[in-house]
Amino acid sequence: MAVTKSNAISNAPLDLLPVEVAKLWKSPRNRKQTIVIAIKHYEGHTFLDCRMFGTNEQGQSVPTQRGVTVGIARLPEFAAGVAKALAKARELGLIAEDAQ
Repeated sequence: MAVTKSNAISNAPLDLLPVEVAKLWKSPRNRKQTIVIAIKHYEGHTFLDCRMFGTNEQGQSVPTQRGVTVGIARLPEFAAGVAKALAKARELGLIAEDAQ
């Protein structure tokens, strides 16, 4: 079993990666594009990948070049930023308080 050699708190088994964490439609009207959030490992680096997926001619979901990757060590900072954006959007009335 391979383990990470980074400064991670625990030695997570890398053979379990990638792990899809969430999948959502880009918009309610567009059912051909999804956003996939996953934890991945590549060339010695573990990271969060937020990637846009499209639909090919066969109807299969395929990754595009559009997306964001965040080093796993920066994940808490990234999550805090997203939480601040959510709070601000609610404060501005852009999202209902009870929306998920």
